[in-house]
Order: sequence, then structure tokens, then C-alpha cells
Amino acid sequence: MFFERKQIAAEETVGSQLRQAREQKNLSLEKAANRLNIKRDYLAALEQDDIKRLPTGVYARNFLREYARLLGLDARSLVEQFAKTEHRIEEPAPFERQIVAKRYLVAVPVLVRNVIIAVVALICLVYLGFLVDKIFQAPFLTLEYPGLDTSVQDRRLEVRGLTAPETDVTINGQTVQVSVEGRFIKELYLEQGLNTITVVAKKKYSRPASVVRYVLFETPPTPFN
Repeated sequence: MFFERKQIAAEETVGSQLRQAREQKNLSLEKAANRLNIKRDYLAALEQDDIKRLPTGVYARNFLREYARLLGLDARSLVEQFAKTEHRIEEPAPFERQIVAKRYLVAVPVLVRNVIIAVVALICLVYLGFLVDKIFQAPFLTLEYPGLDTSVQDRRLEVRGLTAPETDVTINGQTVQVSVEGRFIKELYLEQGLNTITVVAKKKYSRPASVVRYVLFETPPTPFN
């Protein structure tokens, strides 16, 4: 019988020892809290072995030490026993470790999602830059006639070319009508000697495209009778 009581006493928790000692002294939790200047809820948590309700760090052990001294118990022994219990509570159980590992696994798809979002945003920015550049890009302009180093003996010169549809074209500052297909024709009258033909094509917001041709106009010699 003696050994049985000793085994039961050894198995008593910190909280049960505190509660029994307080009840033997006919001391209420309120009076103990007032004497120690510690919240009643903390003392109740100590008696109920509810570590989660206690403050973290050394505060809980200091509360236990003061409470044990008030009740006439071995404070050092109770603090050591409490520390072992506290260590077991803080160490995650196997199932909890699995949950933590699962959270890390869940974080991987989130990372992949963020990478995909960043890549899509980068593609959109590149495409937007391409569209902006296309808006300001000069339209293509091809001058079919006259060609390079053209020499003519007829004062009338028909300038022909091709550009993008809906493009404004001027030849030597004069506006030229452009067909739906982008073709334009303009008849000019040349001056004696070297003439400069400047063709400029431009859309609303684009940079201008220009082509310059030099045409030599020489009147044919008068035959002798």
C-alpha cells in the first residue's frame, strides 16, 4: 500500500500538486492572485496544466516559482517538472509535423503560380511594347518610278509608288491621293536641268518615311536644216 501511494504521488502533475496544496491551506485563487499580484487566470492555468494559456518564455516559470513558494512546495522541483512538460508541448507531434510539411508542399504551387503570373505579365509588356512601336513605326514606301539617276527629255514626269493603305503621301510638298491598295500616282512638270523629287509617307502617329530621287531633264537638241 505504501508503494502504491508513492507511485500515485510521483505521477501527480504540477497543476494537481498546486491545487491540492492550495485547498489544504483553504486559500482561494482570488486571494492567491492578490497576494502574488498575478492574474487569477494564470494561476488557474497552472493548476489545470494548461500551458497554452500561460505567457511564453520565463514568465510562466516565474509565476510557478512564486506560486509554489506561497503554497510551501518545492519550487525548484516543480519548475523542473513543468519544464519537461513544457518541452513536450512545444515539440510537434508526428501528425503536426506532417501538417507542417504539407503546408510547405502547398507553398510550392503558390510559387509556381506567382512565376506563371510574372511570365504572363512580362509577355504582355513585351507585346504592348511591340504594339506601341508598331504605331510609331514609319510606313513602308517604295518608289516604282523614277528610278535612280533618271534622265528624261519629256518635261512631264509620272511619279508612281506603293505604300501602306491609309497613309498620307506628299510629293514635293503636294498631297497625293492613295488608293485602297496603297498605290499612288502623281504627274509633275520638270524644270530644265536637275530636279529633286521628294516623296514622304506618314501615318497619324508614325514617323515619316521618305524617298529622294534626282531626275535630269534635258531638252532634245534642235536639228539643223
